[in-house]
Amino acid sequence: MNIGQLIKLERQRQNMKQEYLASGICVPSYLSRIENGLVIPSEDIQQHLLKRLNVPLDALNNDGDEAKLSYFKSLFKSVINSRDKQKAKSLYQDVHIYIEEHPFEPNRLTLLVMETRLMLMLPNCANEIHTNLAILEEFKKEMDTEQLFYLSTIQGIIAYQNNQFRQASETLTQIFTLIKSYRMEDWEMAELYYITSLAVLSESRYILAIDYVKSALSYFNQEILIERSIECLIILGIAQKHTGVIKEAVLTFEKAKDISSKIESSKFKRKLEHNLGACHSLLKNHKQALIHFQNSLNENSNPDDNIVTILTILKEYNKTSDIENAIKWLEKGLKLVELLSEKNKIFYYNHFVVYRTILYKEKDYINTFKSILKYFETNQEYKYCFIYANVFAKKLAEDKQYKLATVYYQTAFNYQLKQLNITSWEELS
Repeated sequence: MNIGQLIKLERQRQNMKQEYLASGICVPSYLSRIENGLVIPSEDIQQHLLKRLNVPLDALNNDGDEAKLSYFKSLFKSVINSRDKQKAKSLYQDVHIYIEEHPFEPNRLTLLVMETRLMLMLPNCANEIHTNLAILEEFKKEMDTEQLFYLSTIQGIIAYQNNQFRQASETLTQIFTLIKSYRMEDWEMAELYYITSLAVLSESRYILAIDYVKSALSYFNQEILIERSIECLIILGIAQKHTGVIKEAVLTFEKAKDISSKIESSKFKRKLEHNLGACHSLLKNHKQALIHFQNSLNENSNPDDNIVTILTILKEYNKTSDIENAIKWLEKGLKLVELLSEKNKIFYYNHFVVYRTILYKEKDYINTFKSILKYFETNQEYKYCFIYANVFAKKLAEDKQYKLATVYYQTAFNYQLKQLNITSWEELS
């Protein structure tokens, strides 16, 4: 990076306006030309700019500490592979301090990208991440392939965390084109495969998720990163379940459970038991399914996690027409909903209201279903719109309201098209 770019980067990091930095030194338009590399400032102007930025004058003589960068990269690899939050926090602090103490480090962009990626693993860093991303976007044209790789990965992860799954998968899959003629290290590719598998899985692109996660799994197995391998097996099992190879999914989850047991870890037990329950439910092994769901429930006391399992147990009892137990778990769910975070409270309340309406045979179900569909449509949760529009249509047909039932069967079909992002009939072929 040249002197102008480094001045610009440091000014933005300090959230300083061009007008303020230039005041009494040069006109803002001249500073803009300096920052864009169109002119080289005189030594006098350089010194005045550095002084206002509170940067030591000898910072310009910094040739970069390649050994330090190599050290940071080595630790960065370890943190990303292990997903250890404590290590992430420690490395983030070290990188942050180094950046502050070496504002004109030639490898500044690489360090800034690294710092931002580490922030994603830490709580309460949203504002800092936003600030860093705004700076990095300004320097995209100056970035090399490796820096662009990490910037795009960060943007994909953020989109995924914000439930913008289509944007996440598009951003992440585009990275493979970006690095087509560039050799990233195996651990970097494994992380990309892993993150992309999560994004496409959330978008219901299960075959693609299987391809990506198998690539990640191969690396994690080779490096004996056991917990990462278990995470991959869980993704693989979920994708297999959704593609209809249920018995293969059961074997995958059982394998993950066996590995987890051998390392005496309970970290994944709740998720594994829940998914095994879901598989056995699809195989009509209802008794076995309920055992796994109950095991999952016994592993956690977090309401936001337990509500998922309680809803699933309610579904299982309702599916087998065990109304007494279905009502019992409905009431448990409605009580637990009150303890959830605000966002989850509304989301799960709408799910439980569907079952309350059905199980208690509420008379004013039409307005209830309309309200539920409006909520899920507003939040673009088309999967649930499709499901509950079908439930609504079936209920209307049972009450001999055939005309309205037909309307909602058509509505359900339209929701399914939205879920699949299909805009014309030709795309159905």
